[in-house]
Amino acid sequence: MLPYTSAAPLIKRDEGYLLPKPVIILLIIIGAGLLVCVGFAVHSAFGFRSNGNGMKNMGSEQMEYMTAVRGRNLAVMMAQGQRSRMEGAGPGGVRMGESVYD
Repeated sequence: MLPYTSAAPLIKRDEGYLLPKPVIILLIIIGAGLLVCVGFAVHSAFGFRSNGNGMKNMGSEQMEYMTAVRGRNLAVMMAQGQRSRMEGAGPGGVRMGESVYD
């Protein structure tokens, strides 16, 4: 048998708690569950509302306006493309306003 001075670290010690460890762990689990319930109650009272600032459905006037704007933009882009094709290549095979990096 080991002498007490060298066996002291190996002897089961009392941590000084009044409650055993399993009871402490059970109380912690119950406390965590109660906190989750309180959080759910607070969130259900203040947080489950739908956002009033979200996307709203567009009306028919808005849809018609957006269709007209898209048509105008497409016409402008097509005109610019046709104009740049008609200008053709300038001297040296480079179009005006075009940059070449060699």
